[in-house]
Amino acid sequence: MVSAKDTLKKLNIDGEDNVLPLAVSQLGKPWHKLAEHINKNYDNFDVSVSRYFLNKFRINTSLANIIFSIEENKKCHQLYSCSAGKIAFEIDRPLLLTLLNDFYGVTDNTELNETTEITQTELRLQERLGDEISQIFLTPEVIGLPITLQPHHNQQHSQWAWSLSFQLRGYPQGVITLHFDHQLIDHILSGLRQENEQAVHTALSGDQLERQLCRVPFTLTAQLASVETTLERLLTLQVEEVLPIFLNESVPVILGDEVLFQAKVSEHQGQLVLSDFIDHYTR
Repeated sequence: MVSAKDTLKKLNIDGEDNVLPLAVSQLGKPWHKLAEHINKNYDNFDVSVSRYFLNKFRINTSLANIIFSIEENKKCHQLYSCSAGKIAFEIDRPLLLTLLNDFYGVTDNTELNETTEITQTELRLQERLGDEISQIFLTPEVIGLPITLQPHHNQQHSQWAWSLSFQLRGYPQGVITLHFDHQLIDHILSGLRQENEQAVHTALSGDQLERQLCRVPFTLTAQLASVETTLERLLTLQVEEVLPIFLNESVPVILGDEVLFQAKVSEHQGQLVLSDFIDHYTR
């Protein structure tokens, strides 16, 4: 199977660019909305992560960023399952060691580094972080339903559909990553697709439509009446003098200097409104 990173290289696209490569089986699904879906809850995640590390580890930190990636095949051993699918928790070893040292209030331990075998103390902290941080990010708002995560630390899984990684502010040593399997992502995408369909089929009430039109960032101008006169007549006009004019039968509707439509003026509930629009684009 050709990876997304290899495909990007062939297309001469930088892997760090904001490009979301999709396999054929992924087409037609709102993958582009996943990052937006997660980021809607960014403030909640930030507060929860900050409170978690302060209360549990006496560490003052918060979210620095969240990074998303797709189609990642990686062997992971710290797994969690729920009714919607599986996730895996992963933390970079340098970050784990730094958090361990800060938690116990010691300086960098020269006996522990990336090349040494992982200790039971590190393993316990890693499993604790996975158990609790996973609960922070897999909320009902993200998944679409309340779930209970069951740990499976003695199993292995390597096929992942999507992942999110985040850095902790003040800890540039590494990232924490949550990997989502295909079943879980399909569940989330299904919920996003249903939201889109409901939004399309929901009819706007008259009040809702009026409020939306009031927020449109441009103004249409209609020329309701006009009268031909001479310059001499204009110069003799006096204040409060009444001019006999009539409403135009066909009113030009203008955006800026461009005539977009011709319309008729009608009366509705004591107000003048435009109706019977006819396209009239000028070059």
